[in-house]
Amino acid sequence: MNDYRRLILVGAGHAHLHLLSRLREYRQSGLRVTVIAPGPFWYSGLGPSLLGGDAEPGDDTVDVRRMVESSGAEFLEDVVTRILPDQHAVSLRDHPDLNYDALSLNVGSCITGPPGSEEFATPVKPISRLLELRQRLTSRPRSARPLRITVIGAGDAGVEVAGNLRRLLGHLGQAYRITIVSPGRRPLENQPPRAAELLFASLAPFEVHLLMGHRVTQVGPEAVTLDSGASLASDLTILATGVHPPELLRSSGLEVADDGALKVNSFLQNPNHPRIFGAGDCIHFDEHPLPRIGVHAVRQAPVLHHNLRAFLAGTPLRAYRPQRTYLLIRNLGDGTGLLTWRSLVLRSRWALVFKNWLDARFVQRYQAKGG
Repeated sequence: MNDYRRLILVGAGHAHLHLLSRLREYRQSGLRVTVIAPGPFWYSGLGPSLLGGDAEPGDDTVDVRRMVESSGAEFLEDVVTRILPDQHAVSLRDHPDLNYDALSLNVGSCITGPPGSEEFATPVKPISRLLELRQRLTSRPRSARPLRITVIGAGDAGVEVAGNLRRLLGHLGQAYRITIVSPGRRPLENQPPRAAELLFASLAPFEVHLLMGHRVTQVGPEAVTLDSGASLASDLTILATGVHPPELLRSSGLEVADDGALKVNSFLQNPNHPRIFGAGDCIHFDEHPLPRIGVHAVRQAPVLHHNLRAFLAGTPLRAYRPQRTYLLIRNLGDGTGLLTWRSLVLRSRWALVFKNWLDARFVQRYQAKGG
């Protein structure tokens, strides 16, 4: 048994990828690093393209095991079932408990829906589910009757998935009718009204319809039930509602926000358990809540990297300062991207080209690190 101090990284999401690419720095500091993740990293930005058939798994995944082991660290393909903060340990599904001197959580988020969703709906997360959906539709016999699809949720995920489902079915020669259902007044409700107008224009030529002001209360094998009591026939139901942190954080007795997210201070550190840090979708940033989008996880990564090393070395931590504005581009499935940046809202082909370039560059940077 050695005396090395141990850092455990749970999850291999956007924030931890940066740390995995610099694991040698931890090793050179005399630290033992263990990374626990259920499999490869799937990049959410390319998920719609993966569904639509314009990207393949090799374009969208990073072999995190290879990244970790090539740096001399330990990789466990497993799932943490409980965090034991008072014992400074984690329990795993398939391995013995592990103790830590510092723990970093980048465990992402989950999607839940109305009753029946677990049995009869396909969630858009994890991203690998989109590939499974594409494979299922591709192998499905074509039918003359339109395939009736319900997408629950009219946020970024819902509109991108609907557009790229349409793209895939068009390639396959399968007639379809897609209905996006949401209780909101308009799609992309957190964006300027102009974004919804451009979305309407992109959907107009196709059999994609918006049913706003309605909530799905039950999902069945062949239909969904609305809050009005009406039934909407559905051969395939997609769950693209809002995300929330995994139950692991609350069930482990950690200090969490109302939605179950790990509370962290400006140093991305849990105030009650200073050995525990977090980033990405699973945290509640105490200074002010942040939207659950990848850009924040990516920006948090260098600060998290610095603070984990500083904490273990007993040197000062650095505060994370979120950017106030950020660029978002949605892949609408019709060859255009819907871009929002501050007050700028536009839809164009070059926006999608730019998005694809940014996404490919991000993934390839980390794929190269694992080579």
